Amino acid sequence: MIVVYKRPKYLSVIIIIGIIWSLLSFLYVFSPSVKKVGAWFPAMLGMLVALRFISMIGVWHMKKWGVLVFLISVCLKLFLSVLLNQLSPVEVILSMLIGISLLPYFRRMDNNL
Repeated sequence: MIVVYKRPKYLSVIIIIGIIWSLLSFLYVFSPSVKKVGAWFPAMLGMLVALRFISMIGVWHMKKWGVLVFLISVCLKLFLSVLLNQLSPVEVILSMLIGISLLPYFRRMDNNL
């Protein structure tokens, strides 16, 4: 028997912040400064932002894959930022706070799609 837990209000606030962050990051994909880095960078950044947005929707529905996709997208974004020497402390701190706040609810989330 599968027991589905309700999403805590605290987690809802975290998810809304993550969705807003993803939408604002999506606007950054089209900025001229991103195009100066390289022809491939906007596509990679757009894919990572889309993954982050999709992961937040998964977490909203209390799915474990949402947390896993979020952690993977954060790791890939940090790797890309370090590779290009464009590491933002605000992004690192915000990513860590969201990731840490999702982990306590991971066991309660649903395994199914």
